[in-house]
Amino acid sequence: MNRKVMLVITHSTDDPDRANGAIALAAALLGEEADLVLFFIFDGAKMVQKGVAESIAAPNFTPVRELFPMILEAGIPMYVCSPCVKTHKIPPDQIVEGVDIVAASTLAAESMERQTITF
Repeated sequence: MNRKVMLVITHSTDDPDRANGAIALAAALLGEEADLVLFFIFDGAKMVQKGVAESIAAPNFTPVRELFPMILEAGIPMYVCSPCVKTHKIPPDQIVEGVDIVAASTLAAESMERQTITF
């Protein structure tokens, strides 16, 4: 059985190093065939707005614009915090396809059976 991992992404344009590092780790975990779930919260919620992920790049990392499509194509569960969508005024129709808007209860449920890594 593959290791179950939940990656909680808390940054986007506010901290490109952490945001890019988180997406690079997600891609690496997929490469290791981890049973991966992504949860975007706080400023990380902005990353699921169409066009934002493509703008994030950090020195010495493969840019998010190259990694994010691979993650989307993998079809893994991806969630964004409902209150964060409201806080950051992200229109629901501008959320990347494949990302579900959920409450904290989903984060709690997913974390019960997974190793959780927060970036």
